[in-house]
Amino acid sequence: MKQFWTLILLGLLSLSAQEQPENSTMTLMDQGMTKMQQGFVLNNKAEILDGLMLLEETTEMYAKEDLSHFIPLHNKIQVAKNINKNLSENIQKLKASLKTKSHSDATKYYGQILNNCVACHAIVRGW
Repeated sequence: MKQFWTLILLGLLSLSAQEQPENSTMTLMDQGMTKMQQGFVLNNKAEILDGLMLLEETTEMYAKEDLSHFIPLHNKIQVAKNINKNLSENIQKLKASLKTKSHSDATKYYGQILNNCVACHAIVRGW
């Protein structure tokens, strides 16, 4: 009986270890998006840049992850990779808009970044 519970515990730990990278990546992406939104609402460029930097770093981490642990179907893995590529491009456009003080363009690209998130969740998670 003791071996049974040990095997159950090891199985649960294994599952949580596999899910953790995706969950931590999504949490960091959420934090980056929240910081940017607060920065836009409060007219705080430093907060926008902090969130953007966090999102950019997390997007790079996500690009290196083995998505097959989280996404069971191969075609959904490719979709997630494509959306992540679009996300990276929109991050660069937002950065460029902030440098040129084109704040309305920056908010447009923030919206496109959010749209990338929603598109990925809709396809990959069936949201």
